Amino acid sequence: MRRPNTVIEDARVLTADFLPKRMVHRNAQVTEIKRNLEPILDDGTPRNMLLYGPPGTGKTTMAEYVVDELKKHSSNVVSGSVNCWRYPSRFKVYYNLLQDFGTNIIHRTGTPTDELVDKFKSKVGNRPSIVILDEVDQIEDERILYDFARESNTALIMIANKETALYDFDDRIRSSLEGTKHVRFPEYTKEQLVDILEDRVKWGLRDNAVEKSMLHRIGNRADGDARIAINALRIAAERAEAEESEEISQEVIENALPAAEEENKSKSIDQLNRHQSVLYEIIEEHGEIKPGELYEEYSDEVEDPKVKRTVRKYLSKMDHYRLINSEGEGRWRTYMLQS
Repeated sequence: MRRPNTVIEDARVLTADFLPKRMVHRNAQVTEIKRNLEPILDDGTPRNMLLYGPPGTGKTTMAEYVVDELKKHSSNVVSGSVNCWRYPSRFKVYYNLLQDFGTNIIHRTGTPTDELVDKFKSKVGNRPSIVILDEVDQIEDERILYDFARESNTALIMIANKETALYDFDDRIRSSLEGTKHVRFPEYTKEQLVDILEDRVKWGLRDNAVEKSMLHRIGNRADGDARIAINALRIAAERAEAEESEEISQEVIENALPAAEEENKSKSIDQLNRHQSVLYEIIEEHGEIKPGELYEEYSDEVEDPKVKRTVRKYLSKMDHYRLINSEGEGRWRTYMLQS
């Protein structure tokens, strides 16, 4: 017979990907996203957006939340979301969007990308559609942005860490995205993280399961990253459950914090593509390495090395996700693993 929970009321609420009923400390961003998308409900032209800010600041969660709310007002709206870090090719972007749109496709070797593009256009037709491209700066074929920008009934929500994410794209691509609204997601303060955790505690844990001082400890350690904070709370609750405790102790919190950081790091490493993984492994092997030496070793290890500009983009993304550190500039730059 399964024993009753001692701490956890609703485990779903304790996951970082859970969409809560209300968004804490992101009212301005949610309002701005809604304002840019709402014309789509009246056959108007929506405004493309770039949501930018550090990891763990709610960009993806807020985009999905607003889209879900919008779709409640119109069953005609279709939407799809793709993580371009995990699926950077034009084929994969269209394939995953079509899956989200409810189009089942047999993924067979040799299927031309143009076939997927035609299916996408056929599926959208005159229906209002919303496309979320997470980690948009990792996309391999910029033409896809041009494709979406030309669709007047398609709202494009691009998500990246930096406001300059689109600067390196081709002039024609940037021109097609002229008028894109930039929406900034600043790093959460420690107090804001505590508020977010309190909301999760209210709906996810039993009464008196954790003291507010413990939430402050998590907020202090999470360094502005809501995902780490929420995952630390979840891990602590799960461990308290395993111990059949009715309260999350300070010791459990202290042990959960590094576990949450390691879990976050592992998930980021799992997202690395083949080229990024090779770069990470070379840096890990050397401890510290200069750009020239790194690129030379990387080129020797893969049959189809990317150009230096792409490699720099990969390394910048890994730096943002705290997998590696970089010090110095230009030829004096040094890469090392995040300590």
